[in-house]
Amino acid sequence: MKKDTTKLESHLERHPTDAAGVISLLKAKSANYEYDFSLEQKRKREKARSIARKRTRGINNAD
Repeated sequence: MKKDTTKLESHLERHPTDAAGVISLLKAKSANYEYDFSLEQKRKREKARSIARKRTRGINNAD
């Protein structure tokens, strides 16, 4: 699940030198990127499986 970074971003606007806040924001954004990447990979795999199923169904129906 994606992490909401709005509170952390607003905190860093008020305290831009807060190193712990910057690190936390980078970790959260990295986790969000990884989540999006994994979700996209899952969608691609599911689409490929769907196409493969349709293809094998078409071959089986042609016999």
